[in-house]
Amino acid sequence: MILRLIWEAIRNYAQVVLSFIFEPIFWIMFFILFFQYKRLESIQKDVYGVVKYKKMEMMASSLLAGILSGMFVSILITVFGITFGRLEGAIFIIILSLLLVMLFDSHFICLSYSGGIISLLSLILNFLNVRGIVNISQIPILRSFLNIDVTAILILVALLHLVESILMYFDGARFPVPMFFRKNNKIVGGFLLTRFWIIPLMILILLSLTPVSGDTIPTPDWWPLIRPDGMPKDLQDAVFSLTPLFAILGYGDFTISRLPKQKVKESSLNLFIFSITLFVLVVLSMKIYVFKYIAAIFSPVFHEFIIVLNRKKEKTLDSLWENTYDGIKILDVVPNSPAEKMGIETGDKIIAINNRRVNTLYDAKVVLDEADRYLWIDVVKIDGKVKSLEYYNYQTEIGSLGIITIPQEDEYIPVMDLD
Repeated sequence: MILRLIWEAIRNYAQVVLSFIFEPIFWIMFFILFFQYKRLESIQKDVYGVVKYKKMEMMASSLLAGILSGMFVSILITVFGITFGRLEGAIFIIILSLLLVMLFDSHFICLSYSGGIISLLSLILNFLNVRGIVNISQIPILRSFLNIDVTAILILVALLHLVESILMYFDGARFPVPMFFRKNNKIVGGFLLTRFWIIPLMILILLSLTPVSGDTIPTPDWWPLIRPDGMPKDLQDAVFSLTPLFAILGYGDFTISRLPKQKVKESSLNLFIFSITLFVLVVLSMKIYVFKYIAAIFSPVFHEFIIVLNRKKEKTLDSLWENTYDGIKILDVVPNSPAEKMGIETGDKIIAINNRRVNTLYDAKVVLDEADRYLWIDVVKIDGKVKSLEYYNYQTEIGSLGIITIPQEDEYIPVMDLD
């Protein structure tokens, strides 16, 4: 029975993905990704002088990761029976998330904000309507909010954040873009971490409380695990339909104190804890009504708290990339440059070139101008070990190493202010 549910989820999901490109919502999400990644291309040109990560490469990987994770969520929803009574709420949170990202900041594309806002609005309007304070049913623009399935909406938000935490862990640090920041009135280096994923998925919508004609699939006695709001306990004869839904998840962050992979792992763990906590609150709300309010408020507030706490932590920790004048700290290397070919990495510190001590970029330029076509460079790795690297080019002069370091002045470079 479980295997049959998994097979049906995969079969229906394949059909959704194939029809994905014909949906208008897909193209809206596609162009949001396009312009976000185009902005990252512009930043790369300012820093590298060339584009290291092309927007279409970043978009293709986002789409592939989104499709795979969407299939995972769809299987979870189908097998465990996470059901919706109505579709309106899911549509509202997707629309609101798109509006928030277009009107405000890119991190508001996260469904924790739109899901929490829509759920809380629905709960408040239902309270006003039931108490007779305001006859919401007579106000067309608000009437639809009375029928929103708050439990299912917040469960969906929790599930998508669980998937987002997994995507962040494995994919969040894939395209780190170097950036310069002003901290304590000094210029320091760091990385922008920006990823977006379009997620096509299948959700279960209540079709009927009585048997209907046509092909149906039997389910376990305990199924569904998450029931629609206001539904009777006995759903033995109920019929649910797999319905396509499209969501967009985004991860936007920066790091100046840790390597991108280290930062992303910490952030993904925080988001994982958030998603599990929200899931528990929603399950409790099925027994204790007040937890619906708690879960709806928790969703946007705690998510924003994580972001604010993370930014505060970045400001208080020591910067990993700053001018120390006892070597040249490497923020990143230019693609296909001598530095990349000889194995210089982010976080390395160059202390000697051709057996001559270098403390600043000027020192390095003097040595490089005198160098022939062979270099040996001593670097201090991020773990403190010293390593010697070699490079030679007998066809042309070496010219420059192709390293991105921390400038002393910010007159000609983009700088984000953390002060």
